[in-house]
Amino acid sequence: MSRVWRIFAAVVLTLIGVGILTAFGSRTNANDFVEYWSAGKLFVHGANPYSGPLILALEKSRGFAPDSPLIMLNPPWTLALVAPLGFLPALGALVLWIVAGAGCIVASLVLLDVPPKNRTLAFLFAPVLGSFAMEQSSPFLLLGFSLFLRFHRSRPFLAGASLLLMAIKPHLFMVFWVILLADSIYRRRLTILAGFASSLACVSALVTLVHPHVWKDYFALLHESTLDQNAYPTLPSLLRATVNVNLAWIATIPLCLAIAWGIAYYWRRRSSWDWKQEGMLVMMVAVLTSPYCWISDEVVLLPSVASALSSSPRRFSMEILTAINFAGVVGICITIRSLAWLPLALFLWYLYAARTAIGMRPEGNGSTTSLSGDADSLR
Repeated sequence: MSRVWRIFAAVVLTLIGVGILTAFGSRTNANDFVEYWSAGKLFVHGANPYSGPLILALEKSRGFAPDSPLIMLNPPWTLALVAPLGFLPALGALVLWIVAGAGCIVASLVLLDVPPKNRTLAFLFAPVLGSFAMEQSSPFLLLGFSLFLRFHRSRPFLAGASLLLMAIKPHLFMVFWVILLADSIYRRRLTILAGFASSLACVSALVTLVHPHVWKDYFALLHESTLDQNAYPTLPSLLRATVNVNLAWIATIPLCLAIAWGIAYYWRRRSSWDWKQEGMLVMMVAVLTSPYCWISDEVVLLPSVASALSSSPRRFSMEILTAINFAGVVGICITIRSLAWLPLALFLWYLYAARTAIGMRPEGNGSTTSLSGDADSLR
């Protein structure tokens, strides 16, 4: 009975949080939800979902203050995700969006076998709060990664299909994609890749059927985009600003180094590779070195944090994580652009708490760590 009450409390707290965030979001009119709603609205009505003037007109109708539109830069297959928003008025779509995001978090915690009594605490994780504050699509990334971790051995095709959710922002996971390809080739098991390719092809075909010119419109948007000129709260972006802000390629140097490390890391452990263990560090490195990343996207680090806390973490691990998390929440309240330090702090904490070395452990040494751990994980 106590477990039922804990789950009930989690649902109640989630719904309360959803109500507060919905009320807050309906007044801001400038968070990222407005771009998803506008794109979905244009898409379901047969208009160009990447058209700046059309999007700005819709956003202005919702009270959007800036004079330049907030355009969804995600690939066209993402339109299948935001299309349901287009059938609803802005406030109704916002409620659906936040509830869906909260549902992704809850589902991910269940998939990761985090103990029920501790699942509510995951909503206090700074990137989770950041994803709700920004009304971002990041919880869907977490759900995709959690589904992959849960089913990559038992149902590889389904695990591959779930990667479609991570493909909403494919640039965040370059290290992950490279290692996944290497592992599939080495083991001569292409089922995961087949599942991913199938889901990507089916959704892309559906989107193209609804809007035949969507790919042309998307690439035209990318051609005109100033994405590579923007500043992001990431270490690669800080490196670029320090060396030469006009040289966008400088921000890709950490990513290239991370990919090289990832290949070497995988090769040393290839015979005993387990995504539930080695994948946690891989995701930490992927987010740390991504040139384009916001605190909301760091929600995909929740499995890594849960894993570290469930594997006999070192002394003061929880206290240190609490301090990092508190500083992150304060940063969200002040300005999200000040949080470039957070991925590095979480990365260093993970190395300490999980007793993990960035160097190479001899292959075959060590056992797989479960994400469920004991009853004290995430306490």
